[in-house]
Amino acid sequence: MTTTMSRWVVPAVGLVLGLLISAALLGQHASPLQVAVSFAIVVGYAFVLRALQSRSDMASLLSGLPTDERWESINLRALSLAAQLIAVALVVTFLVASFGGGDALPYAWLGAVFAGTYLAGLLWYRSRS
Repeated sequence: MTTTMSRWVVPAVGLVLGLLISAALLGQHASPLQVAVSFAIVVGYAFVLRALQSRSDMASLLSGLPTDERWESINLRALSLAAQLIAVALVVTFLVASFGGGDALPYAWLGAVFAGTYLAGLLWYRSRS
């Protein structure tokens, strides 16, 4: 699987996310310092990844540009582990909220989105293979 994504996609997305987060914080009446720090963290992370893409396999992978098949395999296994952990965490938090008398509906919706996306992905990739 080869990737033709531009090396500037991650910094561009980082900049857009930084602006959206800043706007959301301003809407919540955050201090200018909080807004600036939040913006700097998101945009800084994206530009650090861009700066390290050609020097670090890990930075290249985090930017969506794995250097070879080995790193693509590592990425797929890490994504699988993260997805499995998120699924367990959603079920556990749903149960804790349900038994604790809290609102479990947000966790139910997140679980439904997760499960629906997973099933749709299975169907999509199965039809393409």
